[in-house]
Amino acid sequence: MGHAELSLQPLVAAARLKQILSVATDGMTLRKVIPESDNCLATESSIVWANGEVRQDVWLRLCDVESGEVELKIKLVNLPAVSPAR
Repeated sequence: MGHAELSLQPLVAAARLKQILSVATDGMTLRKVIPESDNCLATESSIVWANGEVRQDVWLRLCDVESGEVELKIKLVNLPAVSPAR
């Protein structure tokens, strides 16, 4: 069946950058991630600010199989703080 790995660090770093700079227009590219020997990216991937969300669309090449790719659409969601139980 194969497997693939994706680091979420670039997505989180881009979200922090957007938060620090506080300037991003809809559709703005915050960061690009390129295929390298230490990742499973099949193509270059952009992390964008769109519709109030930080999103990344990626194509990952599957490892340990003859061929195969998987497409992921990832968005960073800020969950509300949870108050401690009493």
